[in-house]
Amino acid sequence: MIGRLARAVAAFKLASVAGLLLSLSPLAAQTTVPAPPKETIEADVSTRTVAVDTAFAGTRIVVFGTVENSRQLRPDEGLYDVAIVLEGPREPLVARRKSNIGGIWINATSHTFKEVPSFYAIVTTRPVAEIAPKPVLWQNGIGFELLRLTAETKLGSKELDEYRDAIVRLKTDQKLYVGSERGVAFIGKSLFRATVDLPANVSIGEFNAWIYLFRKGELLSTYKTRLGLQREGLEQQLHSFAVDQPLWYGIAAVSLAILAGLAASLAFRRKD
Repeated sequence: MIGRLARAVAAFKLASVAGLLLSLSPLAAQTTVPAPPKETIEADVSTRTVAVDTAFAGTRIVVFGTVENSRQLRPDEGLYDVAIVLEGPREPLVARRKSNIGGIWINATSHTFKEVPSFYAIVTTRPVAEIAPKPVLWQNGIGFELLRLTAETKLGSKELDEYRDAIVRLKTDQKLYVGSERGVAFIGKSLFRATVDLPANVSIGEFNAWIYLFRKGELLSTYKTRLGLQREGLEQQLHSFAVDQPLWYGIAAVSLAILAGLAASLAFRRKD
């Protein structure tokens, strides 16, 4: 009798331990290694306001930032790609196509495009096509070939591409569209830096800077900041005069031109 009782107590203890283990097994299954925090990007520009006066000959903008929660161990590891797009004020633009009519090249057709970036710079860690798939680049408007243009009249895809190429070529010749395939450099495992030169003929207004962080073709994070070009001194006074008093500005401009012509005529006549 005592032996049976002992065996019953032992069986009860074994069942209790087994039940406890089974009750704890879901908790054990749920215990996993936490995923590393997602990488994000923080960035800024060297100056938020650029003064433009009569002596303005262009300026250089420095874009810098950091990759938060970076997994890189060295600056040259190449784990991340960064694309920086600096875009100037959007303006309407009329693009004309020339045709050979009777042996003479004349403007045959023209189309007006709305909100074309007056300035567009793209600076990346490597060639754009190697950073991410084309749909991702197109969705974010990264690259000259994927620049979004909207014409007032409907155009076919082929014709739109032709006009886009012509606009990019024209703006590039004017140094208003610039690119640098390896202009972004990591100076630490998370710190990066790039420069963009603004020419003297750049439009006045607000500029937007987009900074994109990629890893193996995947867009991880986007950051946006702004800077502005503002007229100052005599440049601002002349601009205000031309905008607020266009009639008197025109009269003054014509008068100055006449006086300059008379002064030049008198100077040459005295030499004779």
